[in-house]
Amino acid sequence: MKGSANRLISAPAALISKLVGTILILSFLLDTVTLLIPSSPPFSPLDRGWQLSATTQLVERGFIPMLGMALLFLGSWMDERVDGQGSGQPWQLVKLGALVLSGILGLVFLLVAPLHINNVRLASNEGLQRIQQQASQAETQLSSPDFRAQVEQRRTQIKTQIGDLLKDDQRLNQALQSGQVPDQLKNILQQSKDNPRALDDYLEQQAKDFSNQTLTQVRDRKQQLEKQAKMGALKSQVQIGLSSLFLAIGYFIITGTGLSGVLSSPKMGPSKAPKR
Repeated sequence: MKGSANRLISAPAALISKLVGTILILSFLLDTVTLLIPSSPPFSPLDRGWQLSATTQLVERGFIPMLGMALLFLGSWMDERVDGQGSGQPWQLVKLGALVLSGILGLVFLLVAPLHINNVRLASNEGLQRIQQQASQAETQLSSPDFRAQVEQRRTQIKTQIGDLLKDDQRLNQALQSGQVPDQLKNILQQSKDNPRALDDYLEQQAKDFSNQTLTQVRDRKQQLEKQAKMGALKSQVQIGLSSLFLAIGYFIITGTGLSGVLSSPKMGPSKAPKR
Protein backbone atom coordinates (compact mmCIF):
# COMPACT_ATOMS: atom_id res chain seq x y z
CA MET A 1 0.00 0.00 0.00
CA LYS A 2 2.85 2.35 0.84
CA GLY A 3 4.48 1.71 -2.55
CA SER A 4 1.19 2.34 -4.34
CA ALA A 5 0.70 5.59 -2.46
CA ASN A 6 4.23 6.73 -3.35
CA ARG A 7 3.53 5.85 -7.01
CA LEU A 8 0.31 7.89 -7.03
CA ILE A 9 2.10 10.85 -5.47
CA SER A 10 5.32 10.65 -7.47
CA ALA A 11 3.83 10.05 -10.94
CA PRO A 12 1.90 13.37 -11.09
CA ALA A 13 4.83 15.19 -9.48
CA ALA A 14 7.21 13.78 -12.09
CA LEU A 15 4.90 14.82 -14.92
CA ILE A 16 4.48 18.33 -13.51
CA SER A 17 8.23 18.68 -13.07
CA LYS A 18 8.90 17.64 -16.66
CA LEU A 19 6.16 19.89 -18.05
CA VAL A 20 7.33 22.95 -16.10
CA GLY A 21 10.93 22.30 -17.14
CA THR A 22 9.96 22.00 -20.80
CA ILE A 23 7.89 25.18 -20.63
CA LEU A 24 10.79 27.12 -19.12
CA ILE A 25 13.11 25.95 -21.88
CA LEU A 26 10.63 26.79 -24.63
CA SER A 27 9.91 30.17 -23.02
CA PHE A 28 13.62 30.99 -23.04
CA LEU A 29 13.91 30.05 -26.70
CA LEU A 30 10.94 32.28 -27.56
CA ASP A 31 12.44 35.19 -25.57
CA THR A 32 15.75 34.69 -27.36
CA VAL A 33 14.10 34.85 -30.78
CA THR A 34 12.26 38.07 -29.91
CA LEU A 35 15.44 39.46 -28.36
CA LEU A 36 17.41 38.97 -31.56
CA ILE A 37 14.76 40.73 -33.66
CA PRO A 38 15.67 44.45 -33.95
CA SER A 39 13.12 46.87 -32.55
CA SER A 40 13.81 49.59 -35.10
CA PRO A 41 15.38 49.26 -38.56
CA PRO A 42 17.89 49.77 -40.09
CA PHE A 43 19.69 47.01 -38.25
CA SER A 44 23.21 45.63 -38.33
CA PRO A 45 24.46 42.68 -36.24
CA LEU A 46 27.76 44.54 -35.96
CA ASP A 47 26.10 47.40 -34.10
CA ARG A 48 27.92 47.53 -30.76
CA GLY A 49 24.95 48.98 -28.91
CA TRP A 50 22.70 46.14 -30.04
CA GLN A 51 25.37 43.56 -29.16
CA LEU A 52 25.75 44.98 -25.65
CA SER A 53 22.00 45.01 -25.06
CA ALA A 54 21.51 41.51 -26.51
CA THR A 55 24.36 39.87 -24.61
CA THR A 56 23.35 41.54 -21.34
CA GLN A 57 19.73 40.39 -21.58
CA LEU A 58 20.77 36.94 -22.77
CA VAL A 59 23.04 36.42 -19.77
CA GLU A 60 20.41 37.77 -17.39
CA ARG A 61 17.97 35.13 -18.73
CA GLY A 62 20.61 32.41 -18.93
CA PHE A 63 19.58 30.64 -15.73
CA ILE A 64 16.00 30.01 -16.97
CA PRO A 65 16.75 27.06 -19.30
CA MET A 66 19.20 25.70 -16.71
CA LEU A 67 16.38 25.62 -14.19
CA GLY A 68 14.12 24.05 -16.80
CA MET A 69 16.65 21.31 -17.50
CA ALA A 70 17.01 20.64 -13.79
CA LEU A 71 13.24 20.18 -13.46
CA LEU A 72 13.12 18.03 -16.58
CA PHE A 73 15.84 15.70 -15.34
CA LEU A 74 14.33 15.67 -11.86
CA GLY A 75 11.03 14.52 -13.31
CA SER A 76 12.79 11.76 -15.25
CA TRP A 77 14.63 10.67 -12.11
CA MET A 78 11.33 10.55 -10.22
CA ASP A 79 9.92 8.32 -12.97
CA GLU A 80 12.82 5.92 -12.50
CA ARG A 81 12.21 5.87 -8.75
CA VAL A 82 8.52 5.10 -9.31
CA ASP A 83 8.64 2.13 -11.71
CA GLY A 84 12.33 1.56 -12.33
CA GLN A 85 11.87 2.12 -16.09
CA GLY A 86 12.12 5.91 -16.37
CA SER A 87 10.26 8.17 -18.75
CA GLY A 88 8.77 6.99 -22.02
CA GLN A 89 10.44 7.36 -25.37
CA PRO A 90 9.02 10.87 -26.14
CA TRP A 91 10.40 12.26 -22.91
CA GLN A 92 13.73 10.57 -23.56
CA LEU A 93 13.89 12.45 -26.86
CA VAL A 94 13.00 15.68 -25.04
CA LYS A 95 15.85 15.02 -22.59
CA LEU A 96 18.24 14.38 -25.46
CA GLY A 97 17.14 17.60 -27.16
CA ALA A 98 17.65 19.49 -23.90
CA LEU A 99 21.17 18.10 -23.61
CA VAL A 100 21.97 19.19 -27.17
CA LEU A 101 20.58 22.64 -26.36
CA SER A 102 22.68 22.70 -23.20
CA GLY A 103 25.82 22.11 -25.24
CA ILE A 104 24.86 24.86 -27.69
CA LEU A 105 24.14 27.29 -24.85
CA GLY A 106 27.44 26.43 -23.21
CA LEU A 107 29.26 27.35 -26.41
CA VAL A 108 27.17 30.51 -26.85
CA PHE A 109 27.85 31.78 -23.32
CA LEU A 110 31.52 30.89 -23.67
CA LEU A 111 31.69 33.17 -26.73
CA VAL A 112 29.51 35.86 -25.17
CA ALA A 113 31.92 36.46 -22.26
CA PRO A 114 34.89 37.81 -24.30
CA LEU A 115 32.56 39.48 -26.81
CA HIS A 116 30.76 41.45 -24.11
CA ILE A 117 33.98 42.37 -22.30
CA ASN A 118 35.52 43.67 -25.52
CA ASN A 119 32.39 45.62 -26.51
CA VAL A 120 32.23 47.22 -23.06
CA ARG A 121 35.88 48.20 -23.37
CA LEU A 122 35.35 49.79 -26.78
CA ALA A 123 32.17 51.55 -25.67
CA SER A 124 33.94 52.83 -22.55
CA ASN A 125 36.81 54.20 -24.63
CA GLU A 126 34.35 55.99 -26.91
CA GLY A 127 32.54 57.42 -23.89
CA LEU A 128 35.80 58.65 -22.37
CA GLN A 129 36.70 60.31 -25.65
CA ARG A 130 33.34 62.12 -25.73
CA ILE A 131 33.86 63.30 -22.15
CA GLN A 132 37.31 64.62 -23.02
CA GLN A 133 35.99 66.38 -26.12
CA GLN A 134 33.17 68.01 -24.18
CA ALA A 135 35.58 69.13 -21.46
CA SER A 136 37.96 70.53 -24.08
CA GLN A 137 35.11 72.42 -25.72
CA ALA A 138 34.04 73.84 -22.36
CA GLU A 139 37.61 74.96 -21.60
CA THR A 140 37.86 76.54 -25.05
CA GLN A 141 34.64 78.46 -24.45
CA LEU A 142 36.05 79.87 -21.21
CA SER A 143 38.82 81.55 -23.19
CA SER A 144 36.60 82.58 -26.09
CA PRO A 145 35.81 86.26 -26.85
CA ASP A 146 32.10 85.66 -26.18
CA PHE A 147 32.73 84.39 -22.66
CA ARG A 148 35.13 87.25 -21.95
CA ALA A 149 32.55 89.70 -23.22
CA GLN A 150 29.93 88.25 -20.86
CA VAL A 151 32.32 88.51 -17.91
CA GLU A 152 33.21 92.08 -18.84
CA GLN A 153 29.53 93.00 -19.19
CA ARG A 154 28.78 91.56 -15.76
CA ARG A 155 31.79 93.38 -14.33
CA THR A 156 30.56 96.68 -15.78
CA GLN A 157 27.10 96.18 -14.32
CA ILE A 158 28.51 95.51 -10.84
CA LYS A 159 30.85 98.47 -11.11
CA THR A 160 27.93 100.73 -12.08
CA GLN A 161 25.81 99.51 -9.18
CA ILE A 162 28.61 99.96 -6.66
CA GLY A 163 29.43 103.33 -8.17
CA ASP A 164 25.86 104.50 -7.64
CA LEU A 165 26.03 103.17 -4.08
CA LEU A 166 29.23 105.13 -3.37
CA LYS A 167 27.54 108.34 -4.50
CA ASP A 168 24.84 107.97 -1.85
CA ASP A 169 26.35 108.02 1.66
CA GLN A 170 23.07 107.07 3.32
CA ARG A 171 22.60 103.95 1.18
CA LEU A 172 26.28 103.13 1.59
CA ASN A 173 26.07 103.26 5.38
CA GLN A 174 22.92 101.17 5.36
CA ALA A 175 24.61 98.56 3.20
CA LEU A 176 27.67 98.48 5.45
CA GLN A 177 25.55 98.11 8.59
CA SER A 178 23.12 95.55 7.15
CA GLY A 179 25.49 92.63 7.70
CA GLN A 180 24.74 91.29 4.23
CA VAL A 181 27.91 92.69 2.67
CA PRO A 182 31.03 90.50 2.94
CA ASP A 183 33.91 91.93 4.99
CA GLN A 184 36.21 92.02 1.97
CA LEU A 185 33.68 94.05 -0.03
CA LYS A 186 33.16 96.39 2.94
CA ASN A 187 36.86 97.16 2.96
CA ILE A 188 36.79 97.78 -0.80
CA LEU A 189 33.83 100.13 -0.45
CA GLN A 190 35.56 102.07 2.28
CA GLN A 191 38.82 102.23 0.32
CA SER A 192 37.00 103.33 -2.84
CA LYS A 193 36.18 106.69 -1.27
CA ASP A 194 39.85 107.61 -1.31
CA ASN A 195 41.12 105.24 -4.01
CA PRO A 196 38.72 104.64 -6.93
CA ARG A 197 41.23 102.17 -8.38
CA ALA A 198 40.60 99.77 -5.48
CA LEU A 199 37.18 98.89 -6.88
CA ASP A 200 38.60 98.16 -10.35
CA ASP A 201 41.29 95.93 -8.87
CA TYR A 202 38.71 94.08 -6.82
CA LEU A 203 36.39 93.49 -9.78
CA GLU A 204 39.29 92.39 -11.95
CA GLN A 205 40.35 89.86 -9.33
CA GLN A 206 36.77 88.64 -9.00
CA ALA A 207 36.60 88.09 -12.78
CA LYS A 208 39.81 86.04 -12.69
CA ASP A 209 38.57 84.02 -9.72
CA PHE A 210 35.30 83.34 -11.52
CA SER A 211 37.12 82.07 -14.62
CA ASN A 212 39.44 79.90 -12.54
CA GLN A 213 36.55 78.56 -10.49
CA THR A 214 34.57 77.71 -13.62
CA LEU A 215 37.59 75.99 -15.14
CA THR A 216 38.07 73.98 -11.95
CA GLN A 217 34.42 72.93 -12.02
CA VAL A 218 34.75 71.77 -15.64
CA ARG A 219 37.82 69.68 -14.85
CA ASP A 220 36.28 68.25 -11.68
CA ARG A 221 33.17 67.31 -13.63
CA LYS A 222 35.34 65.68 -16.28
CA GLN A 223 37.13 63.57 -13.66
CA GLN A 224 33.82 62.59 -12.07
CA LEU A 225 32.31 61.49 -15.39
CA GLU A 226 35.46 59.56 -16.31
CA LYS A 227 35.40 57.78 -12.97
CA GLN A 228 31.72 56.88 -13.37
CA ALA A 229 32.30 55.60 -16.92
CA LYS A 230 35.25 53.44 -15.86
CA MET A 231 33.42 52.02 -12.84
CA GLY A 232 30.31 51.28 -14.92
CA ALA A 233 32.40 49.51 -17.57
CA LEU A 234 34.27 47.48 -14.97
CA LYS A 235 31.03 46.50 -13.23
CA SER A 236 29.46 45.37 -16.50
CA GLN A 237 32.56 43.42 -17.53
CA VAL A 238 32.77 41.61 -14.21
CA GLN A 239 29.06 40.99 -13.75
CA ILE A 240 28.07 39.94 -17.27
CA GLY A 241 31.44 38.47 -18.27
CA LEU A 242 31.81 36.23 -15.23
CA SER A 243 28.12 35.30 -15.21
CA SER A 244 28.38 34.25 -18.85
CA LEU A 245 31.48 32.20 -18.10
CA PHE A 246 29.79 30.49 -15.13
CA LEU A 247 26.75 29.72 -17.26
CA ALA A 248 28.97 28.20 -19.95
CA ILE A 249 30.68 25.96 -17.39
CA GLY A 250 27.32 24.95 -15.93
CA TYR A 251 25.85 24.03 -19.30
CA PHE A 252 28.94 22.05 -20.31
CA ILE A 253 28.73 20.10 -17.04
CA ILE A 254 25.04 19.40 -17.64
CA THR A 255 25.78 18.25 -21.19
CA GLY A 256 28.67 16.01 -20.21
CA THR A 257 26.93 14.49 -17.22
CA GLY A 258 23.61 14.07 -18.99
CA LEU A 259 25.02 12.53 -22.16
CA SER A 260 27.17 10.08 -20.24
CA GLY A 261 24.08 9.00 -18.30
CA VAL A 262 21.90 8.72 -21.40
CA LEU A 263 24.46 6.80 -23.45
CA SER A 264 25.13 4.36 -20.62
CA SER A 265 21.44 3.81 -19.89
CA PRO A 266 19.72 0.82 -21.50
CA LYS A 267 16.42 2.68 -21.35
CA MET A 268 17.15 4.50 -24.61
CA GLY A 269 16.33 1.19 -26.32
CA PRO A 270 13.04 -0.65 -26.21
CA SER A 271 11.66 -1.13 -22.76
CA LYS A 272 11.91 -4.59 -21.29
CA ALA A 273 8.94 -6.19 -19.68
CA PRO A 274 9.29 -6.31 -15.91
CA LYS A 275 10.10 -9.68 -14.44
CA ARG A 276 7.38 -11.37 -12.49
